[in-house]
Amino acid sequence: MMKQKLFGLLITLASVFGASTVMAHTALAIAQPKDGAMIVEAPENLNLTFTESVRLMRVTMKMGETELDIGFSPVAAASDQFAIALPVLENASYTVNWVVMGADSHLVDGNLSFTVGMHGDHTSHEGVSHESHESHSTTDHNH
Repeated sequence: MMKQKLFGLLITLASVFGASTVMAHTALAIAQPKDGAMIVEAPENLNLTFTESVRLMRVTMKMGETELDIGFSPVAAASDQFAIALPVLENASYTVNWVVMGADSHLVDGNLSFTVGMHGDHTSHEGVSHESHESHSTTDHNH
């Protein structure tokens, strides 16, 4: 009797944890610039780190409503880190959309936005932290 209850409990736990594992999809773990960041200087790269190795299928970028040509090509090799070289960015707000393919062949998409430059007084940057710009990696992790 005790063995049957234990076995039943193990089956229940396996089905619960198994289902949550199957339903879990790849997620963006870290982005530089971060989603919602307001940075003083334009970044040279967009750095994306995912929770598992993925194939980066698409990255698009808009300045306001204007689509920017960032020269992105899909990456054949799977990795959990990517550095996408950016063109020289103006002081403006940007939206980035990305699509990756996980190991389970599911497509996962997401977006983030950031603002370059100061809104309001552009003449004084005293007391403004340059930390956001300096903290991004310059190492190219494209494979």
